[in-house]
Amino acid sequence: MKWVLVALLVFSAAVGAGVYLIQGAGRGEGVEIDWRLLNQMDYITNNAPSEIKALDGKQVKIPGFMVPLEDNQQKVTEFLLVPTPQACIHVPPPPPNQMVYVRMKKGTESKQGAPIWVYGKFKIATVRSQYGEVSFEMEADVVEDYK
Repeated sequence: MKWVLVALLVFSAAVGAGVYLIQGAGRGEGVEIDWRLLNQMDYITNNAPSEIKALDGKQVKIPGFMVPLEDNQQKVTEFLLVPTPQACIHVPPPPPNQMVYVRMKKGTESKQGAPIWVYGKFKIATVRSQYGEVSFEMEADVVEDYK
């Protein structure tokens, strides 16, 4: 009887791990970036601390909120990622070190107002547009709900 219980426990653990891996298969991977770190970027001189420089060109994941830059609210290919839902591209916009310009490899569903994770390649780059100046950009693979 004891061996049957042990076998059931091992089987349950294996099935649980398999389900977890299957559910996570669509997710991107990367080093988690915190907004407090991005806030250390001096956007006036464009001087980044070594911790941010080490992430340049790397696969990362950043939590935040989507501010779509397109009129099509169903499929989004470009958006600003900001740390709070109140941040907006209108008057006044957040500082450049508190915005990430995101270009999706493929369009994604608009998740305006909801917390998200964005996975992709991080780059230190000043992006100037009609929406303001941004200190970082990402070529994103995946956007998923923040859990």
